[in-house]
Amino acid sequence: MIRRRRSVRSSRIQQALRRSRWRQLLHWLAGRWLSVANSVALFFLALAMLTTSRCRVEEIAVRRYSASSAEAVTRVTQLSQVVGHNIFLLNTERLARDLATIPSVLSVRVVPRLPHTVEIDIVERVPIATWRAASGAFLVDDQGFALAEASDDRPETNRLTIWDSTGRAVRLGDRIDQRALLAARELTKAFPLSGAQVQAVEYSPQGLVVVTERGWRVLFGEAEALNDKLASFVAIVELARQQDLRIRFVDLRPKDRPFYQAGG
Repeated sequence: MIRRRRSVRSSRIQQALRRSRWRQLLHWLAGRWLSVANSVALFFLALAMLTTSRCRVEEIAVRRYSASSAEAVTRVTQLSQVVGHNIFLLNTERLARDLATIPSVLSVRVVPRLPHTVEIDIVERVPIATWRAASGAFLVDDQGFALAEASDDRPETNRLTIWDSTGRAVRLGDRIDQRALLAARELTKAFPLSGAQVQAVEYSPQGLVVVTERGWRVLFGEAEALNDKLASFVAIVELARQQDLRIRFVDLRPKDRPFYQAGG
């Protein structure tokens, strides 16, 4: 009899505890029902947007037209994870990294636009010189990247041309000696002030060589101490003018004793 009473009492206690928990839950929901409803609504909205066909990528647009635009659009449309896939699941960072591998592209940004458009913002590399190597001629930017093949059909008369006689094969996307490139550009700007004109610039195994309009081969060597080397060259030009010398070769690499060779 006592056990039965205890059993009934225990059952009543458990029922009371369950009713108490339900009351606590209802009380908690009473103050938060709006937030809970919004969360549920957002969940189903997100689910609908991830599954609807209206948010699948259908169009690829380039913000700024450039020579790289056509290749970029072609590459994007060929990627299986872009066209036809949900725009919210698009990995824009990975896509931008893939497009940045195009040699002529300096930077790229991919922006999804609802409901089904992907915009591509491309910043191209700007060529500053033509690098002529044993494997061909390439346009290079100020960082030394070979961004495109140089066309002989439309030569750029105002663009610096550097002849690479090292024998190194250069291909699209390769990086050439940036210091030598920038030094060659500065030398071509400064040479007229020294009393000579640049006819050609060569990147040789010994370093930079400038060929003047008089046929002088002026060896600068490594791209360092250019101001001192130019000062030495100016002194040699003045000496040649005063003594009517016909100079064939000038070596400016020795810091204290640059020398020249006279020719017939």
